[in-house]
Amino acid sequence: MSVAFADEHSGFAVMGGCTGQETEASTDDDHACRQHVAVLEDGKWRLGTSPLPDPSGGDGFTADIFALGPGRASITAGTGRNPDRTWFTDDGARTWKSGTTRVTGTVRAVPESAQLTWDCLKAEEQGGCGRSRLVVTMPDSGRRKALAAQPPLAGVVLPAGSSNSGALWASGLDARTGASALAVSHDQGRTWRASKLPGPKATTPGWGLQVVEGQDALYAAEPGQLPEEEEVKNGLRALYRSTDGGRSWARVWTYRPGHEPLSILGDPVAATDGSLTIHGESGVYRSTDGGRSFRRTADAGPPGAPSRTPIGYLGSLGQGSYEVSADGIHWHTFTLGG
Repeated sequence: MSVAFADEHSGFAVMGGCTGQETEASTDDDHACRQHVAVLEDGKWRLGTSPLPDPSGGDGFTADIFALGPGRASITAGTGRNPDRTWFTDDGARTWKSGTTRVTGTVRAVPESAQLTWDCLKAEEQGGCGRSRLVVTMPDSGRRKALAAQPPLAGVVLPAGSSNSGALWASGLDARTGASALAVSHDQGRTWRASKLPGPKATTPGWGLQVVEGQDALYAAEPGQLPEEEEVKNGLRALYRSTDGGRSWARVWTYRPGHEPLSILGDPVAATDGSLTIHGESGVYRSTDGGRSFRRTADAGPPGAPSRTPIGYLGSLGQGSYEVSADGIHWHTFTLGG
């Protein structure tokens, strides 16, 4: 299931489900699978039309939906054989136009409600990406355009979040040292300023950084591969903190063998009470000293991977249930498909 919000009154969700149980004697009709689209309109959910094909067949079907403003959304979906199909709606999922993830043309700035994403420019032999660029999914068409002014970063350049003031963040590598770095734009992507991150250059692959804004500071989480003995898939290498709007950063937390949090799922949760919460593979960890130390907590929001959205932090509880929080402290539950 994939959920996206334009604001507190408008959003979309893709929900999948299959009927019947597959046996040796069953046919495709006995266990048909369907993808449904739900629409939040004026604060109420309704069922919209779905452009998605039957996902059955075991070919690794995935579907993600992105809100591009009230009544507008883009779905990116595909299988291992056809991974780049898209659909766009501007009438609340009543009708859809098919498209592709292919990037055509450029755009000078990121429009309001657009999706900032990325496109691989140089594939690696092992199947990963060696160099990328930022692209924009346009809110009026769902088409993808390359951002004209790219951040001054090397390697795989990825979106890294946004702040309440409208600043856009991107992560990549410092062109000179190859160390992890961030870049920020205060004019919708027209210009960018890079900022170095303190600490040694990592010797294992990283997966981009994610910036979130707290009450009085910015935080950047750096996920990446940890030593095999840690037995985590979503390792957390470091946390950084900035109190001057991202002009400079302090490395407040660094991976140490056996010290939690060793992993991170989703985004850090920077609450209005000044705390910072990390959802990891083995539990939820909360810091009250600016990310310098953490304690495991039994009740700190959803156990899934929280993400920052236009209405606050969104976390999945499973089985179509979600929790949302505007302040990172108080969480409210809603259920889809129930």
